[in-house]
Amino acid sequence: MISDGQLQELKVYRALERGLPLESKPAFASLVVAGENETLPIHRWFRFKEAYSAGLLPALLAAYPPDNKKSCSLLDPYCGVGTTLLSAQASDEYQLNAVGIEYNPFIRFVAKTKVEWPFVDPSLMESIGSKVVDVPPVSLDLVPKLSGFSTGRCMSTFIARRLLAIRDAINSDGRSATHQALLLGLAAMIEPLSHTRKDGRALRLVTRRRQGVSQALLAKWRLMAEDLRQMQKISRTLNTVAVIAGDGRRPLTHGIEAQSVDIIVTSPPYFNNIDYSEVYKLELWLLGFINDSEDFLSLRKGTFRSHPASNLSEIEDGFVKTISKGALRRAFDPILRKLDTSTEKWRRKLFVAYFADITSALQQYWAVLNPGGRAFITVGNSLHGGKYAPYVVATDLLIAELARSLGFAVERISVARSLKRRLSGNHFLRESVVGIRKADG
Repeated sequence: MISDGQLQELKVYRALERGLPLESKPAFASLVVAGENETLPIHRWFRFKEAYSAGLLPALLAAYPPDNKKSCSLLDPYCGVGTTLLSAQASDEYQLNAVGIEYNPFIRFVAKTKVEWPFVDPSLMESIGSKVVDVPPVSLDLVPKLSGFSTGRCMSTFIARRLLAIRDAINSDGRSATHQALLLGLAAMIEPLSHTRKDGRALRLVTRRRQGVSQALLAKWRLMAEDLRQMQKISRTLNTVAVIAGDGRRPLTHGIEAQSVDIIVTSPPYFNNIDYSEVYKLELWLLGFINDSEDFLSLRKGTFRSHPASNLSEIEDGFVKTISKGALRRAFDPILRKLDTSTEKWRRKLFVAYFADITSALQQYWAVLNPGGRAFITVGNSLHGGKYAPYVVATDLLIAELARSLGFAVERISVARSLKRRLSGNHFLRESVVGIRKADG
């Protein structure tokens, strides 16, 4: 057990909390995790354990309604598999014009395919699926050059060849929303048909009961068709949503205009050392979003700097100077002093790079938000450094301090749930929703 005595930064965090509007919000506990999504139509088409709940957006709008507005523009700069967008699309209380940005090409494909569900023909989907499901496997030389496939370690070579053949057959038949939905169903079955399980920051090898490729895919496509028929029975005008390829740290560079957004609801990658390119590599390679190791390395380097494989070579002297004075120095200094003495030099680089990225994003959020606009940022705090050199990163408090330094008003930090880790009982290990507001101007 790690004791509070080893964590001098906690004293600083307690002082920060006294100056911030902190609230306990247990009603959000089930909403900052993906649990209910696995039973909801459309949301359940692909299991994305890193998502938050479809119920989070309506809960935020109910708890903190937009000022005298029923028509709002909404942005999710890290839209993932489109949870916020689907919730915005279905909202009948607010007229929402929602845009999501996603960097990872496979995860973006999931989001785009899901929000385009109204254009998917369930009968055609089942018809095409039954036609392509038993095509002969591709030749061995067409299997992606990834060791997990070539050795059969992550997936048997035969299953990989079959999935590739079915993918190609779907693509050769057409590129409509219906075809994309079939590909998404195939992607959703990659993990169950493999020898792996997504577990934290890695793919864990597991032993699974063998199942037939055709039966697994047909069952998945039938479930998706059932969802479509159920949803298409509901008579409702859907809100406009769109998915953009790009970097959530820089919405201005992706066509989001200055002072055009009323609400930002998002969850940037947590400071948890997880590289989602690695976690979703089987899908990236088998669906053809990555073709070689250079593509894969480029993708990893370009991600939000929340893990050691991201680009930590850039010098962040400007950001270090920014946090070396005033309130920011008091907030950041305890961790920086610890990391200055660490033998693992990457830890300091990663800490600085992560919060430099957070700062860049907050600056852009200020620019794109309308006067009085709000941002709700779901984040998780974390413990690092092992048993002998531990440190707690209270991301929610540090984001709040950075936001205040940029002119935002911190309206609330809503603590949703505690995280059970090596600091049992330490309340700084938690997931929270940080609510900030741009001045009315």
